[in-house]
Amino acid sequence: MPIKQVSVFLDNRPGSLFESMSQLDNSQLKIFALSIADAGEFGLVRLITEEPEKACMLLEEAGFNLAKSKKNTEVTAIFSSEQNHLSKITKLLGDSGINIEYAYSSAVHVDGRVALIMRPSNVEKAEQLLQANGVTVLSLSDIKKHFK
Repeated sequence: MPIKQVSVFLDNRPGSLFESMSQLDNSQLKIFALSIADAGEFGLVRLITEEPEKACMLLEEAGFNLAKSKKNTEVTAIFSSEQNHLSKITKLLGDSGINIEYAYSSAVHVDGRVALIMRPSNVEKAEQLLQANGVTVLSLSDIKKHFK
């Protein structure tokens, strides 16, 4: 159930995030999760949106540079909760030799559970391991369903 993530490079200046996000807002695309990383003169914005292919097309047509490498496009979304807290999840992955390259939270919250977006070094193996240990792995459809 890997989820396609949209990654866009932005100039590190006031207003550049507005310029990119307004492209998505104008097309009424919902954004479920967002991460911004500072990289000096530019920033890397990672996001989960309801239609990743459309979001990429809109951003490219508006002149934004997208990070297109496979490494930056597939992520895993899980629910962390009282039963499956972050220390359990990270231990499961770490003990299996799976590194979490980066992670960010989302706007999806259901019954005390928070959807966490992460980029494990092996997405498929991580998802299988987490599911086998009772951790809910979310699809893009699940995220859309729970987003309010």
